[in-house]
Amino acid sequence: MTLIDDLGEVHVTGLEGLGASYRIRGFFTLKMTAANETTVNFDAVAFGGNYGGHNVNVKISDEIRNKILKDRGCSDEELEELISEVQRKMLNNDMIVEYDKLAPQNENSDGLGNIGV
Repeated sequence: MTLIDDLGEVHVTGLEGLGASYRIRGFFTLKMTAANETTVNFDAVAFGGNYGGHNVNVKISDEIRNKILKDRGCSDEELEELISEVQRKMLNNDMIVEYDKLAPQNENSDGLGNIGV
């Protein structure tokens, strides 16, 4: 099985933005063994008309990156393909947005990072 085959759901738990760009926090699930699944936190930046955007860049921490490389015995290229698949899912809105966790940053925000007037 490849890393992409073991990719589970992608969740968005935090958004900050204005107009066409967003800073995103979230996580995705990844099967590590037949009986073990882990949660991988990420930060992302998206550009485009919505938080799926036309372009999204997902980053995971070096610590998590090294853990996946070690535990799964995969190459850096395979891990980059996994990150690309997470980005593709986000671009296609194939993600779960946890609206209940998205709190407005200020009283003029709608909770999705859009600043009202």
